[in-house]
Amino acid sequence: MTTDATPGATETGDALTTTGNLRTNTGTRVLQVKYGERQVRLSDAFHDFEAHGMPDAEVTMDYNFWTVERDGRIALVDTGYDVSERDWLGEVSVLPVPAGLSLAGIDPLDVELVVLTHFHFDHIGWVHLFENARIVCSRIEYEYWIGKKRAGELAGEFTTAELLQPIEDAAEAGRLQFVDGEEEVFPGLSVTPIGGHCPGELFATIVDGGQGIILAADAAHFGIQIEQGWPFFAYTDLDDMLAGLAQIKALADATGWAVVPGHDPAVRTSFPAAPGEAGSVINVLMDVQA
Repeated sequence: MTTDATPGATETGDALTTTGNLRTNTGTRVLQVKYGERQVRLSDAFHDFEAHGMPDAEVTMDYNFWTVERDGRIALVDTGYDVSERDWLGEVSVLPVPAGLSLAGIDPLDVELVVLTHFHFDHIGWVHLFENARIVCSRIEYEYWIGKKRAGELAGEFTTAELLQPIEDAAEAGRLQFVDGEEEVFPGLSVTPIGGHCPGELFATIVDGGQGIILAADAAHFGIQIEQGWPFFAYTDLDDMLAGLAQIKALADATGWAVVPGHDPAVRTSFPAAPGEAGSVINVLMDVQA
């Protein structure tokens, strides 16, 4: 699979290269942290795959979360989940999320904000770790899934009442922030509701000093979806998913920003690996030093 990201799309700062310190007190640094993977056939991953006239094959899906640091302040985009807790689709643990955070030099209690792009299991499983964080999600996403939870209608869905409970707890504690349209929720970090895969699916953009990237999350699992307009097999609205893929492509074309699909292993070869041991699971998506 491919990604719109290109090798060298972001330059690793001198301090990061020479010291291996993944934290920054100035500028913006965005990391992708891989915590799991699974094998999947193309015909299972994409809606109406046979219509594309391509031979079937097995590919790897990476499972990731993303960290955004701006002048020493930390935000996360999605939280991953505990792979050891449940086998949903054949996922294999690469590194538990808490260990991945530690490798990135991040204490969960220091995280100021967590963006939840949607409420599927692999994006919300560690919300409870971030006790001091403001939680950001789409209002539509919250109402859809919490409505299903309260009605007892989660059977067969890619989430559970137990996974959703910490989000409800955050709402009751006054730590939940809804977005209804494009909004900057952290310095340089904006989110946009796009729907399709889930009713309130979000994608994120990070911009600093004229540089920018697009975190597609599950609006586009793989780069080929952006390139060819292929919908994923799991969606709540097919038309919204197709429109969302076109929207992200148009934004990338207009800005020149790289698109980071949510599960594409090509990201690991398209962006620099972090120095040292961390490079086995962490890639540097953006490094802008003030």
